[in-house]
Amino acid sequence: MTDIKPISVLYVEDDAITRLAVGGFIKRIAVVYLAADGQEGLELFKQYKPDIVVTDMAMPVMGGIEMINRIVELSPDVPIIVTTAYNDAEYRSDKAWATLNKPIVREELIEAIKECSERRCGGQDK
Repeated sequence: MTDIKPISVLYVEDDAITRLAVGGFIKRIAVVYLAADGQEGLELFKQYKPDIVVTDMAMPVMGGIEMINRIVELSPDVPIIVTTAYNDAEYRSDKAWATLNKPIVREELIEAIKECSERRCGGQDK
């Protein structure tokens, strides 16, 4: 019998209440690492190498775009899901596998995480 490695997700969100609430329901389907800004997210990514990154865009210290670009330099194939309250192009990334608008709908996020996991594990390109 082979062991199945649980999926791991890095969730980066500067709003503490949102971070804890969303992190709580991601935890039901994955190992989750929580970060309060892009710099902390980048450090956790380097340390844990999670399977999927879910990130806000507008954050202090290091924003989502810069963090995404640096993560993609380290791991070009990591699936990234962007969560944003803005419709402006500056809060979007062409490196994202999915973009979800806030407020986050739990079922949509869980579905996006599952799709990213299946696409990555299946070896398909985005």
